[in-house]
Amino acid sequence: MKISPNTLRLEDERIDALVKRIEDNFRPSPILPSDSIEKIMYQAGQASVIEYIKNQLKDE
Repeated sequence: MKISPNTLRLEDERIDALVKRIEDNFRPSPILPSDSIEKIMYQAGQASVIEYIKNQLKDE
């Protein structure tokens, strides 16, 4: 089964758009002295997931 180059380009565009939406929706906010450790850890987890996705896409 052959995959059309147009199909591959469309998939790349969809993945790029998805990564952009994830980055926009989970944008890191500044850490404040009043933030709880739970909030800081949650935000760090979000950032690490985004980085993981981007690294996986870069390695392909």
